[in-house]
Amino acid sequence: MAAHGTLPTELDVRLVTPKGVVAHEHTDALTAPGELGEFELLPGHVPMLTALKPGVLVIGDKDRARYAVSAGYLRVDPSNAIEVLVEQAVLGGDVNVETARADLKAGQAELEKWGERPTDGDWKNIIHRIAWAQARIDAAGN
Repeated sequence: MAAHGTLPTELDVRLVTPKGVVAHEHTDALTAPGELGEFELLPGHVPMLTALKPGVLVIGDKDRARYAVSAGYLRVDPSNAIEVLVEQAVLGGDVNVETARADLKAGQAELEKWGERPTDGDWKNIIHRIAWAQARIDAAGN
């Protein structure tokens, strides 16, 4: 924690799923897949709460760690601590790309059967599965 009157020089980031803490890093930056688009946080950011969509979460600018994350929330508190709360998260290097590609293909095939039904819960679940598969592929760098 920075002394009173000085700007913090790092972020305290916790990436958490229902299974527990996936990552706890002290870092210089964080890039997240917000519902309204990708955004970056730097030390000293104002407190906020925002929704996340499935995508790639990048912890660090200099020493980068890429994670695939599902939908969830990100909170920045006044002490410059960041909590990323998501249903699923996996380190990019741990992604099984073949499984993710198969999941993506299966989801897209299922979606084609449905047509467009934006209010149907099953349709929305397929969309989320497709987005989660794509997030894993993107985090793996493929």
